[in-house]
Amino acid sequence: MDNSSASILIKLTNSIYRCTQMYVDKKLKRFDLTTGTYPYLLALRKREGISQNELSRELNVDKSLCSRSVKKLTKLGYIRSEENKEDIRAHKLYITDKAKKTIPQIIKIIQQWIHILVQGIDGRETAISIKFLERVLNNGTIYKEKCCERMKKT
Repeated sequence: MDNSSASILIKLTNSIYRCTQMYVDKKLKRFDLTTGTYPYLLALRKREGISQNELSRELNVDKSLCSRSVKKLTKLGYIRSEENKEDIRAHKLYITDKAKKTIPQIIKIIQQWIHILVQGIDGRETAISIKFLERVLNNGTIYKEKCCERMKKT
């Protein structure tokens, strides 16, 4: 891929991300949630009882950001924390009844946005785009892991 194509790819993905943030943040405001907080609820719904470290790895965010988000969601009543009997340094995280009632509405908002984004695009184009973006993300993840390993050694 030439530099021009790479620049366009970055510009387009950033623009899509910003549009997504604006739409989702506006729709989630009534729940006191944002594009930065709702993924924690969806991840915990799939894997209740995981630690904060596991959650940060699951969401590919650093530990301090995860800590702040979990603290906020706990304060809002969406997450509860229980002591881990096997490891007293770590706590197990669970979603609350409030989160269980809110998650279907979050999913509906996300589905509505996806529907808006893919209007007029056929299934084949969507599948090709998803495959391409998965490969791009995989390349970025591999690079990030290599950089983190190098940083640990120095």
